[in-house]
Amino acid sequence: MSYDFMGKPKAAAATKNTLSVDGILYERLLAKLDEHSSKGKPSAKRVFRRLGYAHPKLSIHIESEGHNSRELVVASRNLSQGGVSVLHSNFMYTGTQLTIDLYNNRGNVVPRHGTITRCEHRGGRVHEIGIKFDDEINLRKYLHPNPEELLHSRERINPEDINIKVLIYSKDTEFSSLMRQHLLTTSLCYKFAKTNEEALELFEEQDMLIFEVDTESMETPELVRSIRDQGFKNPIILAGRPKTPIDMHVLSACGADMVLPWPCDEQTMLCSIGEYIVNEWTADSLENIRSCVSPETRQVLTMEIAKIGVTLDQQIRTNNQPEVHKSCLRIKMMAPLLGLGSMKNAIDNLTLRVANKEPIEELAPELSEICMICKGLNNIAA
Repeated sequence: MSYDFMGKPKAAAATKNTLSVDGILYERLLAKLDEHSSKGKPSAKRVFRRLGYAHPKLSIHIESEGHNSRELVVASRNLSQGGVSVLHSNFMYTGTQLTIDLYNNRGNVVPRHGTITRCEHRGGRVHEIGIKFDDEINLRKYLHPNPEELLHSRERINPEDINIKVLIYSKDTEFSSLMRQHLLTTSLCYKFAKTNEEALELFEEQDMLIFEVDTESMETPELVRSIRDQGFKNPIILAGRPKTPIDMHVLSACGADMVLPWPCDEQTMLCSIGEYIVNEWTADSLENIRSCVSPETRQVLTMEIAKIGVTLDQQIRTNNQPEVHKSCLRIKMMAPLLGLGSMKNAIDNLTLRVANKEPIEELAPELSEICMICKGLNNIAA
């Protein structure tokens, strides 16, 4: 389980939680608890996955007779669709009613009412308190997952519940063959596409798209962005393991809803598809979640495009046409992810002209202007 400690919203008013842990001590405590948990087997009855949710100061409002409440500040451990786990310095009775102030992925406080269903001693003063929500939540509204972390909310799903129309895009026959095996037990109606042109022709009538990531060319993010620009609002799952951290950040910002490590087992594949079948969603709610690109990803992509600007400047000076073309392709892919629409239009034209072997000397003024814009982003990233 991974935790993202970057870009946390404002904490509760109290200066300390009940355990008086924060910063490095809090990280070490979470790591120790995760190490201990990994040695045991997960409950066969568990329905929802628990994902890292690291907030050192969350307010809980404990209800008592007479409708009075007592407030405590606790540290969180993890979050699931059905509840939250927090760390506290004392025992708490199961059945206790309370409200916990969660933070969503925009940094806003969202009170959730629930009931304590377990209290387990973890050593020393540390007690882990399990709180079950009265109503299930949508995890994607509360988490800024690490781009490499798979985010489906359930441990298992009934294959017979999976009965939507899906387009599967891959140039690799092995990928398509394994996907067929994974989907045999479902009621899916699926089609395969082997080229970008086929994908663009077929996507509109689908309930979901599943695209294998071409890790060599990294053309998939641009294809996804193109499909989003044409108005497709349904879920898109990307499957693959990009070669660099930068490419993973690109995937997380391109408009897809999930980055699925590939290859994966059948249950993981089914749970990932099922995420958008058993959970309620609307086109607007998905779009709101997609727009919550993590601060880390935004900063990484901004710094990367600034570096490409420096590299492209050198390639123009040495008249290195093949490398200029590669840099243009990277800028073309990344510019829309940062909202640089005008740059995208300019670089589209330049990339085509470089590919058609127009002399770099003639294109130098326009290319140099792109370089200046890219390098200027370095100030924003800083």
